[in-house]
Amino acid sequence: MPRRSLWAAFAALSIGLSGCAGSSARDLPQCPAVVNYTDTQLMAIQESINRLPKKDALRGAMQDYETLRDDARYCASLVKER
Repeated sequence: MPRRSLWAAFAALSIGLSGCAGSSARDLPQCPAVVNYTDTQLMAIQESINRLPKKDALRGAMQDYETLRDDARYCASLVKER
């Protein structure tokens, strides 16, 4: 990466992170709602994933979705603590 691009990326990151420094509870972003699935639904989802080929793009997308759901739960826990 060219030096100018590195500095631009660093500056953008610094500006973005500095916005979090003085946050109060009212400044916290809204967390997305996490849909709750029944055990039956979760088993059906897992069975469907298991039937996918090992290198199917949907497997990766589902892992990303799981990470997003975990992040949303974590976000909600932070909001509850404040």
